[in-house]
Amino acid sequence: FKPKLKLDKDGFLKITSKSKLNITKTRFDFVLNDNEMSFYSNKYQKKIIVSQKNLDLIIKLIFDGQFRNFLTLQTGFKYSVDFFGAYQNLHIPKKYIDKPWYANHYHLDKPNSKNMLKLFIPLSKISMNDGPLELIDFNQTKQYLVGDLGDVFLCKLNLCPHKAGVPKVGNKTNLVMVQLNPSTKWHVNENLYQRQFKKEPKFTSLTNKFVRRVRLN
Repeated sequence: FKPKLKLDKDGFLKITSKSKLNITKTRFDFVLNDNEMSFYSNKYQKKIIVSQKNLDLIIKLIFDGQFRNFLTLQTGFKYSVDFFGAYQNLHIPKKYIDKPWYANHYHLDKPNSKNMLKLFIPLSKISMNDGPLELIDFNQTKQYLVGDLGDVFLCKLNLCPHKAGVPKVGNKTNLVMVQLNPSTKWHVNENLYQRQFKKEPKFTSLTNKFVRRVRLN
């Protein structure tokens, strides 16, 4: 099992529950609990706002020492956790599919930092009917990031064209996305909770320049 070779070769890496990493044994579907605040960013996407307490817990569970070492080993970087989002993407009727409701058209995250890494965690099973992330890897092959609870995806989306897949009628995509930017030490952006209410920041080298970060222990 040599994930570094696959991440460098393909631009993405799927880590399954068969991995020995603690993160794949942890379930984050409690995010879907009705006690969490939520609102519709548009009529086809719901944003789930995780409480500060639960957000701190999730970051602690994801970025334990084992997973931080794993990421540094694979990429050569330590990171700042700069954005966290929990989403439910809904079916888009065909007559409205031409509009970009939730990044459902192919694009690159070009404005973001050169070595940005994105982490995706399914909050429920994501099959082909549930609108998986669609990605064109470095070999120009289309990939569908289907997965189950316990799976984790690492993606270089500033280099791989991608789009959010559209669920079939009656289905939803439930997932968490975390944006990571290279840092001298492992940090968490002090505005992580507040950023849930906004769009994911672009031009991260500029937007994060004057933001305080807290050391991730």
